[in-house]
Amino acid sequence: MNIARRLAMSLQALVLAASASVAPIAQAAPPQPQPGFGIEVGNALLCLNQLNSKYFFDYLVAAFGPPYKTEGGAYWFKATNITLWGMQATDFLVNDSSSQADFIGAYFKTTPVKLTDAIRDALGIRFTPEDDSAYPMRQSQAGSKIVYNDTNAKMYCAKSKYLVPGPEQP
Repeated sequence: MNIARRLAMSLQALVLAASASVAPIAQAAPPQPQPGFGIEVGNALLCLNQLNSKYFFDYLVAAFGPPYKTEGGAYWFKATNITLWGMQATDFLVNDSSSQADFIGAYFKTTPVKLTDAIRDALGIRFTPEDDSAYPMRQSQAGSKIVYNDTNAKMYCAKSKYLVPGPEQP
């Protein structure tokens, strides 16, 4: 009888422990980016990696969870506590199937001038203003672009889907 009571109490304790460990999983925090996020996504933004929208969509879902909106030919992901080159990113986006280009982009809580300076200081990559206007688009030699989004910066790398060679015809 004593053994049966102990087993029953042990079983009860096991059930309570199991249910306590299940509860936090149901309210788990959103996923966090992998340690190589800055290199992987940063290099893509700089047009130093190949662009594959399916790959980057899956990568951003793993980092941030599902997109919070689909707009303008892109899936949008909200970034929290993410910095690239010392600058705070607020959103990341990757093209959806309706877009005429494969692209990856990011919005930063800083000006384009400060973002280009940070990239130059961190990596030595320079961005050249395209004109002498007050708010010029800036472009790297690899084709990455940084533009104004009000007073903040938007950075992206885009490649036309139609410039990719197709299979050779016999």
